[in-house]
Amino acid sequence: MTLHPVLRILAALSVLSVIVAAKAIAQNPPPPPEHYFFYQLVLLRRPPNAPQLDAAAGQNLQEAHMANIRRLWKEGKLVMAGPFLDDTPLRGIFVFKTESQPEAERWARTDPAIQANRLAPEFHTWIQPESTFHTPPESNPMENYAVVLLNKTEKTRTHNGSDLILQQHIAFLKSLRDSGQMVGGPYRDTAGGFLILTTTTEEAARIVASDPLVAAGELKPEVHPWMTQKGALGR
Repeated sequence: MTLHPVLRILAALSVLSVIVAAKAIAQNPPPPPEHYFFYQLVLLRRPPNAPQLDAAAGQNLQEAHMANIRRLWKEGKLVMAGPFLDDTPLRGIFVFKTESQPEAERWARTDPAIQANRLAPEFHTWIQPESTFHTPPESNPMENYAVVLLNKTEKTRTHNGSDLILQQHIAFLKSLRDSGQMVGGPYRDTAGGFLILTTTTEEAARIVASDPLVAAGELKPEVHPWMTQKGALGR
């Protein structure tokens, strides 16, 4: 059977479009799927019964604390650390690359400041894309962020995946990540949630006020200035 000339042209164009599409895919392959990992996020708090130290003892302890951080980082155990910049009991953050909380506890307790009861660790499993963390040069300066703790309230309810407000909350967080305003978060456990935003604390407070669960009073944001080494977080 002989094809009508128009049909022959359409068939040829169809084959050509397939070839062009295949070449485009080969030259611009879709990005690979992100790989997630179970990290252990550690909030370091100053306990109420922390011992008082004189200036010399405090300086020595701080130097030992920093030396231990560098050791854990060089061993590939610690992927991120940094201090809070406001004067509250919340003093710093560690992030360990391990799924095991007991292992993270062992690593954290090598810290001289924890051993001296100047810091008390609080552990949370934190599921993040591996692309979240990078290994910058040691010479990189520090970079400022805003950390948001999303604390539960008396209005907090348990939601299932079909609840509209939970879907809206997840969509809100996705929009923050897609726009580059959020580079870490959240963890989800009995304590609430945690976000790292690439903004000032004032702007972070304004942003998270739009979170549907915050607007509904189910989560109460607590915003702190924080810093870590430039390049440690993808932004």
